[in-house]
Formats: sequence, C-alpha cells, structure tokens
Amino acid sequence: MSDKIAPIYAPSLYWFAYQYHRGLVTSNDDTPAQTLDDINPQWVRAKYGSIFNKFKVDLPLDIRLDEPSQNFDLLVGADDKRAIKFFTTKQDLEGFIYPQCLHDSYALNLNIYQPENPGQDEYQLADLAKFNPENCFKPEPESAANLGQTLLLSAYLNTTKPEHIRDLEPLAREGWIKFFHLENGENLPRLYRAYNLLGGYLYEYGSPKADLQENPYGHLLTWFLFEEQPTVILQKCYWELPELLLYYHKIAKSFQDSRIYYHHADRIVTENEIQLSELHQNYLNREKTETLSAAELQKLKITLKTLLATSLNYSQQLRNMEYARNTIAINSKNYQTTLERMEQLADTTLKDWRLFYEKEAIAFQEQIRADLNYFNPGSNLLNQAIATIRGLVEIDQAERDRHIQEKQQQLEDHIQALGVGIAGGAIVASCSGLLFEQQRMTFPWEAEFGKYPHPFLSAIAISSLIAYLAFKAAQYGIKKRRSRS
Repeated sequence: MSDKIAPIYAPSLYWFAYQYHRGLVTSNDDTPAQTLDDINPQWVRAKYGSIFNKFKVDLPLDIRLDEPSQNFDLLVGADDKRAIKFFTTKQDLEGFIYPQCLHDSYALNLNIYQPENPGQDEYQLADLAKFNPENCFKPEPESAANLGQTLLLSAYLNTTKPEHIRDLEPLAREGWIKFFHLENGENLPRLYRAYNLLGGYLYEYGSPKADLQENPYGHLLTWFLFEEQPTVILQKCYWELPELLLYYHKIAKSFQDSRIYYHHADRIVTENEIQLSELHQNYLNREKTETLSAAELQKLKITLKTLLATSLNYSQQLRNMEYARNTIAINSKNYQTTLERMEQLADTTLKDWRLFYEKEAIAFQEQIRADLNYFNPGSNLLNQAIATIRGLVEIDQAERDRHIQEKQQQLEDHIQALGVGIAGGAIVASCSGLLFEQQRMTFPWEAEFGKYPHPFLSAIAISSLIAYLAFKAAQYGIKKRRSRS
C-alpha cells in the first residue's frame, strides 16, 4: 500500500515543546522539590538556536525579559498582534516560530513546510529527512522541568480516502522512519490511536504513559489530508492548539513521574519489611527478658534514626504522588476548557481529542488513588515500628540508668558514712592524749610492759571504735532516709 501512494504533497511539520519556568517541580529521584530560578527566557533563545544551527539559518530573536502578564508572547512585537518570526531555510523550506509564556510554562511553537509548487508538488517520503537535519527534533534527555514535545506532520495524499483508517498506517510509520533517519522502525513507538480529525486521518504514536527511556522519540502525530477543508478549519482554532498540548503534556508528565514515586515508595516498603522482620525476631520475639546490652541498645538507636529518615522519604514519595494526582485533575479541566474553546472556533466537534481527558486522564487519577490506598498501611507500619523501637530504647535505657544510679548512690552513701566515721574518730583521737597524759610509756623489754596500755594505743583503739560506730550509724541513717524518699 505504501509503495503505491508513496508521494505526498505539501508536507508541513509542527513542533510544540514545553518547559516549566517558575514555581516548584518535584524531582524524579530522592532529592526534594526544586525551584526553577535558573530557567529564564534565554532558554528559549538557546532552544530555537540549536534547531536553526542545524538548518544553517541565522535568525536573531528579540526575547522579552519582562513578564507583562501571566500569558504573553516571548518575542518583542506589537501588543495588538502575535509576535511571530518567519524564516526560510537553504533547503527551500519556509516556516515561522511563535514562542509563548502560558501560565507557569514556556510553550515553543515552530512550523516548517514545503511551499506548494504547481506541477512539482510531489514530495518523496525519503526527503522528509530534510525536515530534521542531524535529528535536531529528537527529544532531549528529560529533566524535572521538561514537559516534553509533540511533533505533528501533515501531508496531502492524492488518493481516494480509504474506507479503513488502518490502511494508511504503514505509510504514516514509514514517514517517521525517514524523518528520524532510521533504517527500520524498531525504535519508534507503537501506534497508540488512529482516528478521524476534521475529515483527515490522524495517527498518534507514543503512549502518554511512556517516558523517553521507553519511547525516545516522544509524542508523534501524522495527519493525512485528502482535501483542503480540514486545513481551513484548523486555521480557525490553530492558536489554541499549543495550550491544548501543554495540558496534555502536563497530564502525561505527572503520571510518568507518579510511576517513579510509586517505585521509590515500593522499594522503601520492601527494604523495611526485611529490616522490621529482623527487628521482630531479634528483639520482640526473644525469650530472655534481661536488659539489652550496650551494643544492642546502640544498634537500636541507629535503626531508629534510619527509620525516621526513611519515614520522611516515604512521606515525600506519597506527597509527590498526591501532588501528581492533583496536577492531573487540574489540567484535565484546563484541557477540557481549551478543547471546548477550539470546538467553538472551528464550529465543529473534536470528539476524538475528548478521549484523552474522558478516559486516560481519569484512569491516571484512579491509578494514583489506588496506589496511595495501597501504600497507606506502609505509613502505619513505619510509624508503629518507630514507636516500638523508641519504646524499647526508652525502657532499656531507663533500666540501665536506674542500675547505674543505684550503684552510684551506694558508693556515695558509703563515702558519706565513712567520712562521718573518720571525722568522729579523728575528734576523739585528738582529745585522747589529754586523758592519759600522766602515764609513762613502757616497752616490751621492761618488766612492767603491758600492765598499763599506752595512751597513744588507747587513743587509737577508742577513736577506731567510735569511728566505726559513727560510720554504721551514719550508714543506717542515710539508708533510712533514702528508703523514705
């Protein structure tokens, strides 16, 4: 089928790229949310410049640095007209750019097309590579602020509109193979949906669930036209399309991020189930009731600190999931409002584009809600584990402190009693010499030795006795007072 209708006519490429430029964005890893102070209008100049360099086009851009309102054109121009910049490439392609600031995001819009040339309008699929020199339209690596991009390739076909929309899908896929300079289409995303748009056939590649690791080519749309009327209708509502796709990418990005938060939270639960199982076996299920050793107590303290940090990280992942769910809900409403505005301008329904917020966006919210319900018991488990370990540490620490305090108190009591005894003996000893002052000292070789004890020895004996009695009395008094208290 693709060989018979290989020539296309008036191909046109639309590039829509989006980036947060202010506010907070949640990170994809374990780091906290980040501010976007480093993203400024110069990012717009660099983004367009990287594309124009590949086309060898010198197009100076006068980017406005002020923010006159929430939504405004990023190129300096007349206030009553859209700030659009036109260009021509060396490949005889023409186009324009129209960068905007929409709410909290930059929305970059670029259109490049092959001008109609009567009598020579046929365009071979292989020449689509000219629209993408050096793969300049291939998405860059993702970041926390990068919302993604959409490439819309439209072309006329000089053939009768097929009855079955899938008949032209091989041609649509082949067009992207040539566009991205591929030998085959193995790396291209699968066809996600095919539907009728304004009388033409639109083929959508790339699931909104897939990030750039799974789908490195982003969101791809091919629109085959069989008459001029669909283009005329699109022109009526085209300027609303960048905002509509902005909400699409915010919803898709939020859901993709929620999968990362889900896996982080699930990993935390798995790791802590093992750790808590060891805790139960080693401490809560032990038969002996003796006080924990100092090493065990220190290990429990370290475990407690680890669990506190883990609990904070776990709470952050759940908070990020809730934030993603709210973001999807808000932007689903915005998507619906913008689409209804487009339908009014086009004076026709765009029912196939309604499927995204009526089905996918709702399914995304329900999935995240189910995930949060699944993880709520994990929060309770972590809190209970922290409370249990804290209780073990406090009980054993209090028991150890009590034993140490009792030993210290006994030592203090002993020292106090001994001090009282020594003081009492010292007083008696200092006076005992006066009592025996008249008595002569005798020695072992004398006949009267031992008949009368020496006053010095008497003083020693009496002072020792009194010191001992004072010590015991003081010890008894201290214990009695301690027992009362």
